[in-house]
Amino acid sequence: MFRRRWHVTLACISLCLGSATAAADPPSVPPAAPAQATSAAELLPTVTPTGELPARNALRSPTLADGTLAQRARELDMVLGDAAQDLGLTVRLGNREDVAPIDATESRLVDRAARDGQWQISPRIEELGSMLIVRLVVVPPRSKIALVRVEQVAPGELAVRAVVMLRDLVRAGQGHRPRHADRSPDEASSQAAEPERASRSEGRATLAVNAAILGGFVGYALQKSSGSDDVRLTYPLLALGAGIGVGGSLIVADEWDVRLGDAWYLSGGAVWPTVGGLMLAKGREVEPDSDRWAYGIAGGLGGITLASISLSFGHASDAGAAFVHSGGLLGMGFGGGIELAARGTTSRTPYEGMGYGAISGAVLGGLIGTQAKGSASRVLLVDVGAGLGALSAAAAASPLVFGDRTETRDRLWLAATISGAAAGGVVTYFWTAPSSKPHATTWPSRYGYPTAGVIGESVAPDGTRAPAFGMGWQGRF
Repeated sequence: MFRRRWHVTLACISLCLGSATAAADPPSVPPAAPAQATSAAELLPTVTPTGELPARNALRSPTLADGTLAQRARELDMVLGDAAQDLGLTVRLGNREDVAPIDATESRLVDRAARDGQWQISPRIEELGSMLIVRLVVVPPRSKIALVRVEQVAPGELAVRAVVMLRDLVRAGQGHRPRHADRSPDEASSQAAEPERASRSEGRATLAVNAAILGGFVGYALQKSSGSDDVRLTYPLLALGAGIGVGGSLIVADEWDVRLGDAWYLSGGAVWPTVGGLMLAKGREVEPDSDRWAYGIAGGLGGITLASISLSFGHASDAGAAFVHSGGLLGMGFGGGIELAARGTTSRTPYEGMGYGAISGAVLGGLIGTQAKGSASRVLLVDVGAGLGALSAAAAASPLVFGDRTETRDRLWLAATISGAAAGGVVTYFWTAPSSKPHATTWPSRYGYPTAGVIGESVAPDGTRAPAFGMGWQGRF
């Protein structure tokens, strides 16, 4: 009986792992990317203003009088130089003494591209409150069209956004379609923050690790459910279960495109229902104890099946995968709190409520995750906000559990804690919502910044330049 149960369960795991790949692309050999010929490019020094704001000022190089703008311009030069080389361009950095700012106009850039047969890259930067306006002008070799992209970015995101802007302009100049060109504006904007996938089945390692853990658990649970404690069976079953899990996951990842979000989505579908099943069995005091492991196995197989069916309709984003884990965690907490409130006491561990909460939370999170787009960090922040809200409310209502404790006082304290968790999650959700409005000028940007390091340069009579080190305070007063 034990052997039959063991073989049937491992076969179910293999079938569930295989069905998860219905979400992936049909098995085919991905076409090789066309080789890009190395092209010469000239990167001109960053100038200001960008021309996006009403002004009559001519293009010029940022100076120390511009405060942090000069430092941002130097940072932009270095970032774009490295990014251009990563894109396959042979970069010639424009000498600030040889290239006048007037040469950075669009008409001059077109003339230089036609004359030299090189890419012309001209960055511009300008301050707008606490934000930066970045404008990139790129002219392909011997082209009469200047490609321009403008973005308003935060200072901390300057390097990342500049690399993305240059990549899109160079790819457009090489004749490639820009990303999200075949998507609606709403879908493209919601997925713009998702980085391009570097390779096919990038979730291979994540899927293998989680499959190994699940397979090892199934092997251990099967031994416990049989009533055997023989260590001579424990380790072989652990190794066999983990090996089957890893082997099956590698076959799946090789046959279909398993993305990182897909792997973590499946992980959430396996982990939280398994935990919920074990807690549910303990809370319901299932006898004999060896039968409780079957609840965990059933929960894990059911969760993988539901996750596989969900992924058959499309890939899961990073935020969608995070929703499954967030739902299982928060559901377990809310379920336990609700059971304690129903009992009117906190003296007993609420295993049954935590089990129901973990399973229902993972299912609900999985349903929401199929439609979620964006970053997983926001989901994590909502979890942190819910936890802080619960702790704050519990601390504020702590006088209810001091002195004589009654069922009513315990229920009020638990209700306050649960309400605080819900309020903290809701507040964090709206607080972390992305906004397209520029941030107002903050105190540091209004009154300056402390600086240390290279604050200038000295020029010798023979023209030799040397950096000047020091400390100071710079800004607009």
